[in-house]
Amino acid sequence: MCEFVVCKAGKEQAAQIVEIVKYTILQVYTKYYSNEVVQFCLDYHDLETIKKEIAEGRVYVVCQEDQIVGTGTIEGNMITRVYVLPEKQGKGAGSVLMDHLEKLVIQDHGCVLVEASLPAGEFYRKRHYVQKEHQDYPVANGKIFSYEIMCKR
Repeated sequence: MCEFVVCKAGKEQAAQIVEIVKYTILQVYTKYYSNEVVQFCLDYHDLETIKKEIAEGRVYVVCQEDQIVGTGTIEGNMITRVYVLPEKQGKGAGSVLMDHLEKLVIQDHGCVLVEASLPAGEFYRKRHYVQKEHQDYPVANGKIFSYEIMCKR
């Protein structure tokens, strides 16, 4: 098995990051959330936002054999937009990515926050995150996007 490597994303990787995020949402979120929530998430992670955050130096990618297999973004003391291709989940890519991002955030802030979707909650609990609060965010047609704010010190 090849090693996973984490680095800052470059502007030329923006479209591929969007593809990974959207593919993962479609493969995973559809098992947990309504179509309205899935569409909200697809719309939320748009190319322009990701390009802007790459330019700000906040987006990271995890690669295997020079192929991007996941991504994550730092926003202050929060790690956001953590997505790993479904076929790489459970194989260490997410852990390598989170180890890297957590180290960066903890050195500057002392604690890390994440917004954990329903499918990601167990991953974060295994990494010693604890639930800080539950969020219900209304989306289209009265549907609710439920997720947890979790913290690790």
